[in-house]
Amino acid sequence: MVNNDFKKGMDKMVKGNKGKIVALLLVSCLALSLGACGAKDSYVEPYSDYDLSEYVKLGDYKGIEVTETKVSVTDEEVQSEIQNRIEAASTQVEKKKGTAATGDSVKIVFNGKMNGKEFQGGSSGEEGTVITLGSSGYIPGFDDGVIGMKVGEMKTLNLKFPEDYGKDELNGKDVAFDVTLSGIMVTETPKYDVEFVKSHSKEKTLEGYEKSVKKELYTQKKETAEEEMRNQLWATIMDNSKVLKYPEKELQECKDTNQEYYETYAKQYGMELKEFIKQYTGMDEKAYDDYLKQYAEAIVSQEMVMYSIAKAENITISDKEYKEKVEEFKKEQGITDEAAFKQQYGKSFEEYAGKDNLMKSFLLEKILEFAVDNAKVVPASEKA
Repeated sequence: MVNNDFKKGMDKMVKGNKGKIVALLLVSCLALSLGACGAKDSYVEPYSDYDLSEYVKLGDYKGIEVTETKVSVTDEEVQSEIQNRIEAASTQVEKKKGTAATGDSVKIVFNGKMNGKEFQGGSSGEEGTVITLGSSGYIPGFDDGVIGMKVGEMKTLNLKFPEDYGKDELNGKDVAFDVTLSGIMVTETPKYDVEFVKSHSKEKTLEGYEKSVKKELYTQKKETAEEEMRNQLWATIMDNSKVLKYPEKELQECKDTNQEYYETYAKQYGMELKEFIKQYTGMDEKAYDDYLKQYAEAIVSQEMVMYSIAKAENITISDKEYKEKVEEFKKEQGITDEAAFKQQYGKSFEEYAGKDNLMKSFLLEKILEFAVDNAKVVPASEKA
């Protein structure tokens, strides 16, 4: 099945959150397989052939009032985070004694047959599988048949596939599952003590660990608050600016590359684009065309505003900055082996991402830093 994030992303863009989605293209292009923005083989300064003053009228982008979010971390938040970490460190152990009950996670080995013959997808394999009884999602009667079994017991479940199961060869058919209860999975949660702290951090005391957790939470909140401030500033900058007209070439290129992206996505699932879009977004052909248009306009308008500000304020990315930021970005994404990356994708990271995409993203970061430095930051306590 297609990840629901696909539909959420499409819906978000269709609603036209042009100002609120910071750099709809500039940031998300690196997330959308690093290719949805049209990575080019060689770098050419975007919009260098245009007098952007004919296409966009910049509004105020300096002196914008923005509220600074007050950041704090409570003791309750620290304890909640520690509890989350304890649960994350929990392990499941297979218990070889006991009786299966509703809600238990159990390991089973099963083999299904129809008319005495095995069928595709009807068996777990020798390694078995783990299900939660009462919510496994298996056909009616399966979970109920396992409930009450003892570990090591084998049982035959004579069941029937629902009439609307979704596969013609299985709809309404009788089936027999030979099921063996291999074990009952029990969660072992570590105790919160000095040993836990030493094995999960560099700290040696509970007090030191809690201080370090509080510091981490504060840093995370601070970064989130700063990101929200940048988002708020960019939204205001976009609202203050006015698009006079769109350069058709850039608009069409954006639509084409976005179209290619979704065609590739559809192909991965063996579907035609029209069918794929209809099934996973509910959009018909006209709505999808409108989406492509809105998406392209949102991207191009943000690009034009960005490059207009860059030109007005002489904001550039030097070769040295570019190289440093590429390495920083790769580190953030966990790309540590360039040779392995090239072997997997057939290109270096920079070739795969496209220097044009990377430059846009880095330039936007710098422009937002400029906007923050020149904003009128009002502490939350002073805001009426």
